[in-house]
Amino acid sequence: MLSIPDETVHRTKIADWLELKAIASPDGRVGFGTLVSATALGENEQESDIGDEDAEEEGLVLCVQTELTRRRDNIGDDYPFRIDDKGRALNFNTPVSEAGSVYLFCLFLSHAYDRTIVGKDMAPVVNNKVRDLFQACATIAAGGYIQGPSMSFGFPRPDGTDFLKALRKVYKLLGDGRPCKTPRKAAPHKVKDNGIDIIAWRWSIDRLPGMPYLIGQVASGNDWVAKSVKADREHFHKYWFVEHPSSQPEDAMFMPFGLEPENARLEADYEALLKDYISSINYRYGNLFYRDRIAKHVAIGLQLIANGEKDIQRKGDLLEVTKWVEEYTERLRAA
Repeated sequence: MLSIPDETVHRTKIADWLELKAIASPDGRVGFGTLVSATALGENEQESDIGDEDAEEEGLVLCVQTELTRRRDNIGDDYPFRIDDKGRALNFNTPVSEAGSVYLFCLFLSHAYDRTIVGKDMAPVVNNKVRDLFQACATIAAGGYIQGPSMSFGFPRPDGTDFLKALRKVYKLLGDGRPCKTPRKAAPHKVKDNGIDIIAWRWSIDRLPGMPYLIGQVASGNDWVAKSVKADREHFHKYWFVEHPSSQPEDAMFMPFGLEPENARLEADYEALLKDYISSINYRYGNLFYRDRIAKHVAIGLQLIANGEKDIQRKGDLLEVTKWVEEYTERLRAA
């Protein structure tokens, strides 16, 4: 069972609740009236003015519809939900595309530990395999964003290579920077990835250094706020290279959640609030790739792969992502 949201819950989570309810529904549909009747707004005994109550209910629905429409606008046709023509219900549309499955994967991961909507008994199990599948999604998204090769560098790597061998392999392909040949004297005995999960770039027209170059970190859990690729990237370049890459790095953080800025109920201009919120995150963590951006850039990455880009890794893992999503979907429907 999905917990009923109340008026204190962030609009992002209320929109998630509607998406999850639509998925769990036998007919793939949830009416916005269900949201109104489910929340505490409609049952507030202290609300004496019926007009005020109606206005609050209408405001709640419009607020959530705006969030759902924003997701649709961000992701496009791969967004697996639609508001019906009369604005009365949210529909879950099948079949779901690969990029749409990535969106659902991120949606489900967002509620693995958050008990606002999904209880402990229904929460998806997130093990190392699932975390690695999210890294696969992020790798393809990075390739779609940068529009070029994207390497899944985080441990364990797809080809099983050790740190230095993988490092030399990636930067030989990149053609910028010269990594160490042997381990540093004070380095840990077994270096996994030095905090770097994704390395992606778009070659310049002459294949010379000076190209778009992304260094990414992946966080599938709520602990992403305790991470920042900026410090890891600086150490990575200064410690593990005898000649630093001259292409200027773009730091990036990949996480499956939606955006939940504070003060959402106090700020009338929500779009301005979102802009300020993500600016704050970008300064601290590098450019943020959240659920919408990941799904959209996965779609672009898949199109690049279909058009012949051979160096965006992890495409084959999307079969496992889709399977995992389908299995968890069945759990929701059976609850």
